[in-house]
Amino acid sequence: MKRIASVLFALSIFGGAAYAEEFSVVNASLDYAPEKLESAQGAEQVLASLSEQARTYCRSVSMVMVGVQVDQTCVKDIVFQAVNLIDAPKLADAYGDSRLYVGAPSSRITLASK
Repeated sequence: MKRIASVLFALSIFGGAAYAEEFSVVNASLDYAPEKLESAQGAEQVLASLSEQARTYCRSVSMVMVGVQVDQTCVKDIVFQAVNLIDAPKLADAYGDSRLYVGAPSSRITLASK
């Protein structure tokens, strides 16, 4: 297993229309198996694992919405960063074909790095 550390970003906690959007800083470390990146199927497994790990970092408890919320922008930001940091062609291909794909991270990445 290899570990990568994602740069800091802001996790949004949504409180509904009557509440201001709040942010908290999250620092994620993700594990992946480099040997899986040698095949397209393995790269898809790594991408799925990265996504699941990101979801755990992007959960928050909402008192307004009652229950655990997953900030999808947060998930996509973490996966975007992970794919770029790992820099493996088959992983990039799997990512580009996935529902997680974004062309650039959200503005929250910049907000958190200030």
